[in-house]
Amino acid sequence: MRIQNIVVYLLAVLLFSNAIVYLIVAFQEYGDLVEFQQIGIDGETQEKHLEISVFVGASLIYLGLVVWVLKSRLKNKNPYMVSAVFSVIMIGIYIASRTIGVPVVGVEYYVGRIDIVSKILQAAIIGIAGYLIFAIRSMYIKERVIPEGSNRRREME
Repeated sequence: MRIQNIVVYLLAVLLFSNAIVYLIVAFQEYGDLVEFQQIGIDGETQEKHLEISVFVGASLIYLGLVVWVLKSRLKNKNPYMVSAVFSVIMIGIYIASRTIGVPVVGVEYYVGRIDIVSKILQAAIIGIAGYLIFAIRSMYIKERVIPEGSNRRREME
């Protein structure tokens, strides 16, 4: 098995792990929403609904990326580009929510362990997806320069 194939599975595990992290965060936010409603705090409900929607949506996107990555393997670099770009977007939203604020939610000041775990996973996704994009590009260049059935290709392998 080639190292790139193992890296594809590693990326799928990281994507799946991040999906689980976002589901956990959504569940925590839902618990907060229920608690706020029980004690009569209605001002936070719109914020909690938005946060739950974002976290569940992110989780579903990461799960979809797992399937896409596993189906395409090393044939297509698009799932790796989308994985990297989506993770960059999620990190950007996180940074914005901690610095300049996000509409409805405002500025969040709390940085928890699960936030750090999520950002580490996303940074790893970006790095591994970048590696796979480069690996696929290199394989494509080799196939174009050295035809598949040539003796020179057998000597190089």
